[in-house]
Amino acid sequence: MINNYIKTICGMLGLPMPQVFYNDRALRPEEHAKLTPDGKQLYLRKLKTASLDQLFAAAAELRREWQRKTDERFYFGEYKSREELPLREFSLQPSEIDSNAFAAVIVSAFFGVEPVFDELPGAARAKIERRCEEIRRNEFPTLGSAADHHK
Repeated sequence: MINNYIKTICGMLGLPMPQVFYNDRALRPEEHAKLTPDGKQLYLRKLKTASLDQLFAAAAELRREWQRKTDERFYFGEYKSREELPLREFSLQPSEIDSNAFAAVIVSAFFGVEPVFDELPGAARAKIERRCEEIRRNEFPTLGSAADHHK
């Protein structure tokens, strides 16, 4: 199931399918998925069944690879890691807004779940919501929102 999900997202983003490995040691405790810098290997937490956190993280990781290939300077030119910045500034970076928004659009369309991002500051949540609408309108209009599917 998860391989088809990843293959679908790669197709949507025009990315080659990475090799998928289930390896907890390749991930930090807070990580659910991690793509290698070359984009060729995707590490996922080893679980009995895929979790929404894992599916969200995989979509966000693949979107970051798309960002690198599409406009690395815009997304990563001034990028700083979570260790370098307070949560508010980190979460407001273009790469973080876009990857969170893309992953939210994906899990909403595929699983009918709208992430709420309650751990993020309000300014970041507002930017993510706006970016979700842009992604739905400009990149993937057929996906719509969970609210659209439940009307």
